[in-house]
Amino acid sequence: MRTPLAWQNLTHNPRRLVVAVSGVAFAVILIFMELGFLNALLESTVQVLRRLNGDIVLLSKAEYALIAAERFDIHRLASARALPGVQSVSPLYIESAALLRTGHDRGYPIRVLGIDENDPALDLLPFIEHRDNLHGENTALADVTSRRKFHFPTREGDAPAEPAHNTGVARPERAWLPYEGELNGKQLRLVGHFYLGVDFATDGNLLMTSANFARFFSYRAGGDDPLKLVDLAVVRLQPDANLDAVLKQLNDTLPPDVQALSKQQLIDREKKFWQENAPLGYIFMVGAVMGFVVGVVICYQIVYADIADHMREFATLKAIGYGSAYFLGLVLEQCLYLSLLGFLPGLIVSYLSYRILALYTGLTMQLTPGLALLILITTTAMCMLSGLLAVTKLIGTDPAELF
Repeated sequence: MRTPLAWQNLTHNPRRLVVAVSGVAFAVILIFMELGFLNALLESTVQVLRRLNGDIVLLSKAEYALIAAERFDIHRLASARALPGVQSVSPLYIESAALLRTGHDRGYPIRVLGIDENDPALDLLPFIEHRDNLHGENTALADVTSRRKFHFPTREGDAPAEPAHNTGVARPERAWLPYEGELNGKQLRLVGHFYLGVDFATDGNLLMTSANFARFFSYRAGGDDPLKLVDLAVVRLQPDANLDAVLKQLNDTLPPDVQALSKQQLIDREKKFWQENAPLGYIFMVGAVMGFVVGVVICYQIVYADIADHMREFATLKAIGYGSAYFLGLVLEQCLYLSLLGFLPGLIVSYLSYRILALYTGLTMQLTPGLALLILITTTAMCMLSGLLAVTKLIGTDPAELF
């Protein structure tokens, strides 16, 4: 039976093993966190797009990203409604820099989303519980993931959490605590809550009917009807309609100032914009690369020190006929074990960190199986590269010089 020399060599000193595993785990956590923040940057910015209640989105041709806030005339929606295969078209109004004040606070900018409550563009509202309350003047729903600086209340005796299956509808099990503030200088009353999520550009969200939206943002159209200018419009198709065919018809029929994209196309475009133009994206990517480099250095020091401590034993094996291929395989096998042992605690700590950060920041921190597999492969490559660098000393050593 073959002696598991690589495993025994790695585990014979428990203290050194713990130090080695901790070093690899540290590098794993560093890479996980950097890629987690990068993913949060991209995913959090498209959460509102993922919740659009339709198949196709109409937007201004000048709008290169959601933050551009380029709008188009609501009359464009009539042309879309008249096309075959279109079931309905719903407008979505967005104001990203409304000023919300609570008590004596100086006020903070918050994003406000306005929808037609009879034909909502967003799949967020728990209609049964809040439909009647939302018809009240100056009422809104609050995103429970908004930053704490807004002092939004929770359900009495129970903090709201992300709903099961991520449906976007929080279950109101208890009474909503009273809340009154000022939004753009007008009194605001909260009558319920929903779950959406914040991002690096948005600290909180409010959701209200289009009628209340018009009251708070009467200046939108320069004194004209505030609802005349639409930020996005969501097109829902009939069950038997072909998405590509309707999409082509919309782009051929609509005026040149409006374009139609599928929901997935818009999400991909938005993520690409943030990935290519946001400095934070480059920072997190560089951080992940540096985490890999740090991991290589740590692993190299661990493996190199282990080889140096057992150099005489290795020299004896070389003297009795073991070749370079044997030692290369031995060190790489040891590095493989080290990568697996270091990845597991790194994965556990990263998962817990993701959950805590998502809870306290509202960011979309998702540790997906795909991300875990990617970092497992990266960790293995990191340790293998370290082993290749460290084993050169062993292969190049003359046994006669050690005796």
